Amino acid sequence: MSVQNVIDVLHQTDEMYRKIIELGKEKQQAIMDNDIALLTKLMNQEARLLKQTEELDELREQAALQFLQEKGIRSQLKLTITEMTRLVFDVTEKQQLLAAQAQLSDTLRELKRLNGINKELVEQSLTFIDYSLNLFVSEPEDDMMYRDPSKQHAAQKPRSFFDTRA
Repeated sequence: MSVQNVIDVLHQTDEMYRKIIELGKEKQQAIMDNDIALLTKLMNQEARLLKQTEELDELREQAALQFLQEKGIRSQLKLTITEMTRLVFDVTEKQQLLAAQAQLSDTLRELKRLNGINKELVEQSLTFIDYSLNLFVSEPEDDMMYRDPSKQHAAQKPRSFFDTRA
């Protein structure tokens, strides 16, 4: 029965990661819309879901340990799902375990892909912000006014975009 516990926890973990994927898609739209308030809210929700995912991972480890004890193996090893399938002799349970593993792997690949896209979007936004700030802060390279070349090296007062007298 403890194999079924592991399978159930894997399904719950998969559902949790699917929720995180949905939040990731919402985050993607918030990044594109430059909606910082929504992005912050989504990141807080994501942090709570990740905490729940950690708890599910601990449950999976406990269920795997219980499975080992039922098989008469006294070990504190943290088995992978693939290693567990070698110890499952019931064909249907083995198929369910492998199917849950495959589904979770697919979900995690999708999450990784989505996180990569969101990372690129954030980097592009930061690059654009940096470029925009440099336009305002940096001094112009070429002055648009004609000056006599012999007087050009005289001390020039730096131009400012902001009125400092105000």
